[in-house]
Amino acid sequence: MGLVIMSLPRSKVGAGAVLRAVFAVSTLAVAACSSGPSQGPVIVDRDRPAPDASAPPPGGEERAHYDERGFIEPLHMQKAEPVRVGLLLPFSGGTAAVQKVASSMFDAAQLAAFEAGDDRFLIIPKDTRGTTEGAAAAARSALADGAEIILGPLFSETVSAAAIVTRAANVPLIAFSSDIASAGDGVYLLSFPPEIEVARVTEFAMDQGMQRFGLIAPANDYGQRVSTSFSQELAVRGGVLVHEERYEQDPDKMLAPAKRLAAYSQEIIPPELRHGYDPNRPGAAGASGGDAYGFQAVLMPEQGTLLRALAPLLPYYNVDINQVKLLGVSAWDNPRLTREPALRGGWFAAPDPSITAAFEERFDAAFGEKPPKLASLAYDATLLAARLGQGQRRRDRFDARMIENRGGYFGADGLFRFREDGTIERGLAILEIQPGGIQLIDPAPRTFTSGS
Repeated sequence: MGLVIMSLPRSKVGAGAVLRAVFAVSTLAVAACSSGPSQGPVIVDRDRPAPDASAPPPGGEERAHYDERGFIEPLHMQKAEPVRVGLLLPFSGGTAAVQKVASSMFDAAQLAAFEAGDDRFLIIPKDTRGTTEGAAAAARSALADGAEIILGPLFSETVSAAAIVTRAANVPLIAFSSDIASAGDGVYLLSFPPEIEVARVTEFAMDQGMQRFGLIAPANDYGQRVSTSFSQELAVRGGVLVHEERYEQDPDKMLAPAKRLAAYSQEIIPPELRHGYDPNRPGAAGASGGDAYGFQAVLMPEQGTLLRALAPLLPYYNVDINQVKLLGVSAWDNPRLTREPALRGGWFAAPDPSITAAFEERFDAAFGEKPPKLASLAYDATLLAARLGQGQRRRDRFDARMIENRGGYFGADGLFRFREDGTIERGLAILEIQPGGIQLIDPAPRTFTSGS
């Protein structure tokens, strides 16, 4: 297979994000996608060597030039029908940090395109500027340039704006938001929604014999999603939500909710704390009239500095964290949290580090830096688009049947597949926080269960 050349607008799309992937890529390619409903994950070009940057491109002295649309396209590609893929990212919008993430995601997309090794594959990057108007304009521009599928945007509000354009054109959109309100009808969300992380850690905890749970979550939309998902998972699996608390994301305002939650850690909960207790009812002994038992584990979907402020409040209010297991989400995958004694032994669901490390190493080899967490989403989306674009007729390669392959795909963060409603399923690992580091205690699955 020849060298992959990205399509690139004449204008600058992001600092340091211009075709660097073709100059330095390691030879190991772990992420791959299945090409049809009957196939499972496939490894793409594992042994293909990295290109020599000093060597002439395929075809001797052939040189890339701007085609009629203004994209870089090598001469040897003009006779082949290209697979054009739009990539919508906020290259010039928002803060410098957002622009840096966008640039790294573009780099990751280039890396995936190179590893796919298809000379016909062209990325059409478009700047959303981080606004709804910019996202809609970027989507229209990508479609005008012939995009058959669009990857991105990044933020939920820009996804909704771009989706209006792509649905009208009957072109699929693989977005990087976890806002499920925009999913479906040709829009697929390649992200890490809290629901799948809650489901994985809840299932694991119950498999270890835990049945009674507490929840303390932020008083925002994210906290509501976690609460709804957690309640549903417990109901399906026969667990009990003993007590739930919400808090404003301010360390001083966490104190009272944490204290109230801590009261429900007692072996037998006093009647006056139980839901439905009426002290004026004769013979009142609680909601059920019998003993009510405290929680065995607490789900705490917080991160970073706020998590390090919240977690110690439970032992401060006399919760025995040697007996009560703390549970978390992928945001707990942070080495700094290993310094917090209250989190020691805590479990959380996240991508398997043995899988993600391979992508991070290849990205570092290509670009000289570690990728931000979101970079893997652009990598997986691009490799998926490249794989589906191989060996298929134009009208078939990006239809719903192909994208929603039940066998799933294996990417930089492991196993994933799309549901018919546009949401995502992932194969996640269970990790444990220990003072010496974050430990893998239950690996991520490598295949989806047949029939599921």
